Amino acid sequence: MQPVVKALQVLQLVCEAPQPVSLNELVKAADLPKTTVFRYLRSLASKRLIEHEEATDRYRPGIGLWQLSHSSNPYEMLRQICQPHLQELRDRFNETVNLGVLAASEVLYLDIMESRRSLRMQAKIGSTGHLHSTALGKVLLAFQPRDQAERILPSVLVPMTARTIVDRQRILEQLDVIRATGYAVDEGEDEEGSCCIAAPILNDKGNAIAAMSLSAPDNRMTGVIRQTICAQLIPACHAVAQIIRGTMS
Repeated sequence: MQPVVKALQVLQLVCEAPQPVSLNELVKAADLPKTTVFRYLRSLASKRLIEHEEATDRYRPGIGLWQLSHSSNPYEMLRQICQPHLQELRDRFNETVNLGVLAASEVLYLDIMESRRSLRMQAKIGSTGHLHSTALGKVLLAFQPRDQAERILPSVLVPMTARTIVDRQRILEQLDVIRATGYAVDEGEDEEGSCCIAAPILNDKGNAIAAMSLSAPDNRMTGVIRQTICAQLIPACHAVAQIIRGTMS
């Protein structure tokens, strides 16, 4: 078997596994020497096709897979379903709205519709953000099975601003609150002077497959406005989820 075929075999095993897999599990499944599998894993990780979870010493698919397939965009149907709702939210509040999904241990921005105001929050489609400091990241984590959320959340949390929560236990406790309320808030935790509210798009098992958010300078996100945003954002996410379930049934 050619080396490239063996490497692709290892990549396929990582992608098809229902949970992150260990080196020993891959060695057994691939029926290859341990040193060979480890070498392939290092090469695949260097291109971000897989990601190594240092805390558990396991491997999962990486964001490079999405970037590699971006030309065919496997998320195009999701984007098309969400776009009318994103546009309605953007036009209703004249603030930037975002669509994101989990990608390894980051949040990947699939779509962004910017506010028409000169002072607005900006991001780039295809860029990534931290799970612990963004509203999108926190709500995506909160609506995963708890053991999976604990595996995905990095062991070391990077402080993006003075308000970023870098205590892993505090983040995990915050996820319980987010799950109970149905939305997450980032109050200057990822970018100084910003505020973002996010809600999940859930599958039939109650797990988040994506999330939508609205972000703005914090001086425009008063208590009353936040309540109004939640009253529009959460039903919009529910509507998208219903459409997706109908499409897949």
